Parts: sequence; C-alpha cells; structure tokens
Amino acid sequence: MFTMRLLWGLRLPLLLLIQLLYPNNKSTYKLYAEALFTFNGSLGGPQQFGCSIVKYPCQVQWPCLDCYKLKDPGRITTKKDGNKDIPTFSPLQETQVKKPGGRMTAAIIGSVIAALVVIVILVIVYICLMRVQRFMRQTSEIASSMPSPTVEMGRVDNTQLVNSFSPHYMQNTKQLTILELEQATRNFSHSNIIGESGFGFVYKGLLQDGSIVAIKRRLFALTQDFVLEARQIAHIHHIHLVKLIGYYEDSYQQLLVYEYLPNGNVGSHLYDSEGLPIGRLDLWRRLSIALGASKGVEHLHSLVPPLVHTNFRTRNVLLDENYTAKVSDYGFCKLQTKVDEAGSSSNVDCFIDPELSYPQNFSETSDVFSFGVFLLELLSGCEAHNKNTSHPDENIVFQAKNSVDWDKFVDITLGEQEKHGAGGMMKLALLCVDVTSRRPSMAQIVQELERIQREIAPMYSRFNHEIGAVTLGSELFQ
Repeated sequence: MFTMRLLWGLRLPLLLLIQLLYPNNKSTYKLYAEALFTFNGSLGGPQQFGCSIVKYPCQVQWPCLDCYKLKDPGRITTKKDGNKDIPTFSPLQETQVKKPGGRMTAAIIGSVIAALVVIVILVIVYICLMRVQRFMRQTSEIASSMPSPTVEMGRVDNTQLVNSFSPHYMQNTKQLTILELEQATRNFSHSNIIGESGFGFVYKGLLQDGSIVAIKRRLFALTQDFVLEARQIAHIHHIHLVKLIGYYEDSYQQLLVYEYLPNGNVGSHLYDSEGLPIGRLDLWRRLSIALGASKGVEHLHSLVPPLVHTNFRTRNVLLDENYTAKVSDYGFCKLQTKVDEAGSSSNVDCFIDPELSYPQNFSETSDVFSFGVFLLELLSGCEAHNKNTSHPDENIVFQAKNSVDWDKFVDITLGEQEKHGAGGMMKLALLCVDVTSRRPSMAQIVQELERIQREIAPMYSRFNHEIGAVTLGSELFQ
C-alpha cells in the first residue's frame, strides 16, 4: 500500500501538468481522482492539508479537504468505498466559448491586406513598363534623326551579314510576305499606282499593322545583289531620307517598301503637266525644301565610303504632311533599270552631269550638279526640260546660264521682295552646275542655304505665312 502511494505521489505532479495542458480530457480526470483518493487515505485525514483553497484549470474550485464538499455545482459527487463525497471529474462545458466571428474577421482583414499588396505591385510594374516603353520610344526617335553609323557600302561579306543584320536590324526592316503585299495593294491594282521610278511602278498600300506605305515593284529584270543592298540601306537613317521599311524577293519580282509621304514629290507643287508654274510654294517654303534635301544628300556623302545617289532629281525629293523634304531612291545605283527622266518627254536627262564620260563614273560632284538643277527648278517653278521648245539644248541650265535678268528667270508667281531674296539661291545654283573644279561640296551647300535662310528670315517674321491649301498635295494620292 505504501509503495502504491509512493508511485502516485511521484505521478501526481505529472498528472497536474497534463491536467493544465489538457483540461477537457476525461482520462486525465479519472487518473487525477484516483491519485487524490490514494493520498486521502495515506495522509491520515484531511486535517493535515489545512484549509488552503486550490484552483484548477477545469474551472472547479476545490474546498479544503476537511470539508470534502464541492462548491462548484457543475460537478457530480459520488461515494466510493464508504468514503465521503469524492469528486468525479465529469467534464464541464466551457463557460467561455470562442466566437467564430473572430476568425472570420481576421480572415477578411488578411484578404483585404493581400489584395492591397497585389494592387500596389501591379501599379508599380505598370509604371515601370510605361517608363521603359517611353524610354525606348524616345531612343528610337533620337536614333532616327541622328547621323547613321559608319556603313561600309558594298564591302560586307556573308559573315558580317549574319552578325550585322540579326535581331537588331530586323526590328527596323523586315522581309515581308507576298500575301501581305498583295493584300496591301489589292493585288497590285492599277488604281493603287501613284508613280513610276527607275526601279519600277510605285503602289500605295496599307499593311496589316495599319501603316500606309509606298511599294516599288520590279518584274523579271532581277539582280542578285538585291537583298544585300536592301540590308545595307536599312542601316541608313536620317530625318531627310525616306525610310526603308521592308522588302520582298522571289523568282520573278523584287519589291521595296518605304514609308508613305502624303504630299508627294516637289515637282507636283511647282509646275503643272505642261511644266509651267502653279505658284503653290512661297520662297521660304522652297528654301526650306532645298535645305532639307541638301542635308539628306550631304549625309549620304558623309558615309564611309561615300554613298553617291546617282539619280537625284526633283521627283525623288518627297514631302511629308509638314512639308519636310526627304530624299528617296538612294543606294540603288546597281538596281536602276533605266534613268528616270523626271517626267520629261525628251530623251535628254537634264539632271545628268555633262562632265561624265561614262554614266558609271558618278561621284559626289555629279550629285552636286543634279542638286543645282533641282535648285533651278525651285527658283523658276518650271520643269527642267522645256517641253515647248524645239531645241533640246535650251533646258533650264542653258536658260539660267544665259539669263541676263535673274528676275525674269525666277518664278513669276513670287512677289517682288521674294524675287529679290532669291538672288543668293540663284548664285548657288549656278555654282553647282558649273565646271567640276568650281562646284561646292554638299556640306558647303548646306552652310550657304542656312546663311540665306537667316538672311531672308526678317522678311517672313512679320507674317504667319502658311501654304494656302496644304491638303492639295495629299489629294494627289487619294
């Protein structure tokens, strides 16, 4: 009996700890009652405990052991072996029940916080993407107006092509499919033809991405270097050069896709079908067009090695919606099937440098001569070759060199003050069409045109001068 009491005495603290941790466990109640019953008999009566009150986690208050009565009405007392009332630990329902609303509130608050965190992250990501897109767009706009990097024209081997014309090149110029080009031009309908160049007919088209383009098409007379030259030209970017967008080639045709300029070529704003002045452009606008075109050609000459246009003429200077001049048909000297005659009915091309012994000997000075003829057309408002004369030598160059009174040579639609201001342009044009040794470079031409522009600027500062009907140029291509 003593041994049993000793064992229960050792186990009582452990049972007390278990009772504290698991207050609602029935087996714990039973073991605890047996231990207490054993100690009741071994200690010789309850007198030895005194009258201290013991509290247990099961929310039952035990009186001092000399009373043996439960003050907690929630418990059930029983008799055991003739002893006085011994409490049996029947579980008492919790007086404090945790409300489920607390967990629900916590869950709602957590969900709201998580949603706010997700929204903040999405806003930050969106702002970052917009900034990256804005930076890329600004970089692209700056790159389009900056001078092109050094391009070795005609000196690119196959190994260089793999490295130079990879993903960075393809994002600017791409090889289009014939299906897309047929859809863009309504199967190359005659109603879509807007002109003819040395490369072939020019079609107005609408690509799948919504961009309007000018498509030059050559049939049958193909060249082997077409793709190579197209990729080389794709590297040339300048604000005064028409941008090459894409190309296509198959067994019987080759196509070049350029940006579309709504106001057409300069000649359509200078003279009518008979080559006579129509007076749409004032002197300031003509000077601005000449300056823009000169900057485009000067950029071609600044490449290493210099890129000679070889086919510069008024019809190859196009105007965008703001009348900014852009030079086209550059870089394809090997692809020209015929010489563009600038709309003239004569076989004599007034833009070809007479100093050339062979057409293959084009140089920068040859482009300067062609630019001089272009200046003479801007000043006179007339086509380079006079269709109304029976003498082929009496073209615009001949008339300018033999003109005694420059005022009579200048476009009659210009005002008297404008005619006076055109004197500087006339002198420059005559230098360009002079003998080779006296011709200025394109860089010098740009500087001189900028000086003339500053000189006549006060004449136009008093007026808010605009072209009378800006939409007229666009109507030519509708």
